Amino acid sequence: MVGHFATRLEVEAAKAGGSLSAARIRALAQRFVESEQARFGGFYQRAWDDCTLLREAHQLESARRMPFDRILMRRFARLFPPRAGDDGGAGILSRRIIPGFALAIDKMIGPTLHEQCQTKCEAILERHAQGDDGWDWEAVYADADAKALVNDVLVVVAHYFSSFDKRRSWFMEMVNGHLAPVRRGAADDHFRLGESAFSALMRALFDDLAATMRADPRSVRSRWGDHTFAALDEFFRRLDRG
Repeated sequence: MVGHFATRLEVEAAKAGGSLSAARIRALAQRFVESEQARFGGFYQRAWDDCTLLREAHQLESARRMPFDRILMRRFARLFPPRAGDDGGAGILSRRIIPGFALAIDKMIGPTLHEQCQTKCEAILERHAQGDDGWDWEAVYADADAKALVNDVLVVVAHYFSSFDKRRSWFMEMVNGHLAPVRRGAADDHFRLGESAFSALMRALFDDLAATMRADPRSVRSRWGDHTFAALDEFFRRLDRG
């Protein structure tokens, strides 16, 4: 754009004997913007979109390398659309929710517990290292300590939803207010997390813990107490009611 305008100035200066006044340059700039807006507007919008998507992609990839976040999100990854080399299948959710979901979890459990979870997950990763090839993520997801850690965190989350309607609205607003940018016209361009998608996300997230409650309620009461068992039971009942 600058080069194109400079060429226009050179042409106009040659017509005027080699120089232009400040007023003449301002007038030329105004006409240039008006005449070239349609020509360059789309190009710069696409460039802006591409830069935004690239920045967000780096942010999301950085978040995915955080082991606790990755292990936690694996619980509902099957609800994302299919994508080569990644989890996904049902397509109920958009991957655009990842930044807002991570932020909501951090606020619900607090930064201190979140950092402790990251540290514990890093130790779990070391047990499943594959040398220079990274880690065996399937073994990490199946690790008993990883499962127990996630369930401990989900117990905290369940208590946070004691005022279910209020907290559900807060969670959806948090996610929808931090959706990752997407290219115009993409399938999830207009995605928003609604109540049905929220319920699907939470059911998937708590699926392992809910199954344990059904199969062995005594172990749940023993680990977290009767009060937490009741809080979890009420949380699941509210999810079922929608």
